[in-house]
Amino acid sequence: MLEIELKLKIDSLQPIAEKLKQLGAEFEGDFIQTDSYYDDSEDSLVNSDRCLRIRKHKNHLGEAIELTYKGARENHRFKTRREIGLKVEKAEELANLFGELGYKEKLAFEKKRSLWAFAGCKVALDELPLLGKFVEIEGPGDDTIEQVQKKLGLGNLKHIPQSYAHLMEEAIAKTGIKKKKITFDTKQ
Repeated sequence: MLEIELKLKIDSLQPIAEKLKQLGAEFEGDFIQTDSYYDDSEDSLVNSDRCLRIRKHKNHLGEAIELTYKGARENHRFKTRREIGLKVEKAEELANLFGELGYKEKLAFEKKRSLWAFAGCKVALDELPLLGKFVEIEGPGDDTIEQVQKKLGLGNLKHIPQSYAHLMEEAIAKTGIKKKKITFDTKQ
C-alpha cells in the first residue's frame, strides 16, 4: 500500500476538532499510541530511510497492536512511501523475534491521537511529548489531501516532511535527555 500524508505543526487542536465537527467529519476515536522503532546495530533501516515499528493503540475499548514496515520516501509533493501493516496479538513476542533477528528497540514514544474520517482522508489530531501538536492528513493523493488542508483552514501552513520518529530524535538530542522511551511523564 502507498501511504501519502501531510503533517502540519499547530498551536491548538481544539479549533481543528471544532472545524471537523462543523464540516460533518466522522469521529473515529481517541487513542493513546505507543510507537516502538527497531533497527539493527548499524541502523541500516534509518540510514536507508525505512522503518520497522510496533504500535500499540489503546482506548476505552481495549488495546490493538500493529506491526508496520515503511519503505523509503518517494519523490512526491507530500510524504509518500510504501507501507505494509499487519495486526498482531503479542507485541512482546514480536519484539523478542526482532531481537533474535538482530533488531533492537531504538526509540519509543507515546502519542495522543484523535482520528477523523473526512472527504476521503484520515485526519489525525496528534499531541506528542517534547514535540507539541500536529495535524496529519492521509489520503489517496496530493490534491485530495491539499483540498482537506484548505477546508480545515490550514492552507497557509507549511508541510513538515520529517517523521515523528525523526522529530523526536532531534528533540531528544536538543534537550539532552538520555532515555529513548519518551512518555507524557518524561521530564526535560
